Amino acid sequence: MSLPIVLEIAVGLIFIYLTLSLVASEIQEILSALLQWRAEHLKRSIEQLLAGDEQPPSLSPSVNNPSEQTPAIQPDPAQARQQNWKAAIEFADSLYTTPLIENLNYEAQGPIAQLLRKLSHALGACYRTVTFSRNVFGHKTSGPSYIPAEAFATSLIERLKLADFQRLLMRSRFSHFARTDVQLPLHNIVNELRAYLKNEALLAAEMAYFDDSLTQITADLGTHHLTLETALEQIASLLHSFEAMSTEEPTLQLEANVPTARSFLKRIRYLRHRLRDSNNHDTLPDHPATNNATSTNLLVAKLKPSLGDLAALLDPQSETYAELVALAQREGGAVLNALENLQQEVIPPNLRASLATLSRRAETRIRAAGETTSAEIQQLQTEVENWFNHGMERASGVYRRNVKGVGLLIGLAIAFTVNADTLYMFQRLSSDSAIRNSIIQTAESIEIRGIQDAQALSQNLSIDEISQQVEGDLRSIGNVIEDTLADYPLPIGRTQAVIAAQQEAQAGWPIPFVPQRFIGWVMTAVALSMGASFWFDLLRKVMSVRASGDRPNSHPLALLSNLL
Repeated sequence: MSLPIVLEIAVGLIFIYLTLSLVASEIQEILSALLQWRAEHLKRSIEQLLAGDEQPPSLSPSVNNPSEQTPAIQPDPAQARQQNWKAAIEFADSLYTTPLIENLNYEAQGPIAQLLRKLSHALGACYRTVTFSRNVFGHKTSGPSYIPAEAFATSLIERLKLADFQRLLMRSRFSHFARTDVQLPLHNIVNELRAYLKNEALLAAEMAYFDDSLTQITADLGTHHLTLETALEQIASLLHSFEAMSTEEPTLQLEANVPTARSFLKRIRYLRHRLRDSNNHDTLPDHPATNNATSTNLLVAKLKPSLGDLAALLDPQSETYAELVALAQREGGAVLNALENLQQEVIPPNLRASLATLSRRAETRIRAAGETTSAEIQQLQTEVENWFNHGMERASGVYRRNVKGVGLLIGLAIAFTVNADTLYMFQRLSSDSAIRNSIIQTAESIEIRGIQDAQALSQNLSIDEISQQVEGDLRSIGNVIEDTLADYPLPIGRTQAVIAAQQEAQAGWPIPFVPQRFIGWVMTAVALSMGASFWFDLLRKVMSVRASGDRPNSHPLALLSNLL
């Protein structure tokens, strides 16, 4: 068999595979849309990401109420794994109710579109009933097919209220610090001065102004009007103002008691030095800037909850959680409501461990970059986004393998339906030059159109038009099976001529108990599962090689090297 004939046979097979692959792709897209394969796979992948296990266990029907399944005693590993998955499913359902993710699920508009959507939901319900599978969307009927990493990370952090808890704990620690480390020592210093000078009204107006201002600073920090660093700076400025006013108020008494005045002012200055940052060290000539900046950084780190503290909030046995409980009991109100919401949230144990790891990683990156503590939540969100992206990369690989398997089944169904036997097609193309020429002419007309990819082909050239070009008078893909031209029939279909030819070829088939056409169907199914894009690209390459072979005086070895 000469090389040009081999190329013509290859073009014929590739073109038939391309035609049927377009049909298979359309069928797969329709099934994917009706049964919401992408959205379901995304939801299951997020559940697996939150649970941390490779494979989910068999879940009981009460999967949507894991909070009711908490055993009274320590569960065994299998029960703990099941509880972890139930918690992951419920937490994923709660994430899907957050605004950023819920808004990604666009509902159909218009009566016809809504009717089609209801139809797809009904088919999905029937599919789950037949397959005994759960509704992965909980009480809803659909979900988004794509979630950006930023939307997931933001929704996760907002769902756990980590930023709110950080502000609550920071305000509580700041209030305690301002009261015990600033206000109370200042009152003691003033009271000692009053007792020594026997003047109980000494600096009364200044102290009242200081107390009111300190209360306002604490309130502004709680309402997010001030950052922690700014609040500390304002207290330092407040102490500086108090020091300046105190030197003017009791002028006679201080002049008469110089050692006492010096001691009084020195103790106030000491309180102020602890709060000053390095940007203001020029006002403190007696205090080194380096020590001052270090003291300020340590104070901020002490008052502001770290990412590790926030991750520990998810563990009821942690010290940070106990601190939050004490704050809720002491203040009630919004803090108590936030604590109750956290207690009602069913958090998978593996998610707690993952967030703890991500928090430590974020803190390490912040220290390495030398950034301020104000970037902690942003860095944690970045780590969550990376964690989500890595998980979705693995999920995409699983989805592609699943799609390949579904494509193989669809290809097998198409091969059986239209009787697309690869072995018979090869035999027919090898012996019938008229069919080869008909298919090649159609393939060449596609190249003339300038179509660049399979997607453009499916949009520019319908399956009906391909059939009409190949056969000359076919009206639809269904007519390819039943109505073929007598002169140039396609080597597929269930016409009497095709079936008779297949039965004749079966007589010389060497494998018993396995029909030849079955092997041919499987070969066609494998070919169709490779996708229309693959066959379109291959068709262009083979057509290019064949076109180069039409030149005069072309050497066969050169053509073969181009093909390879």
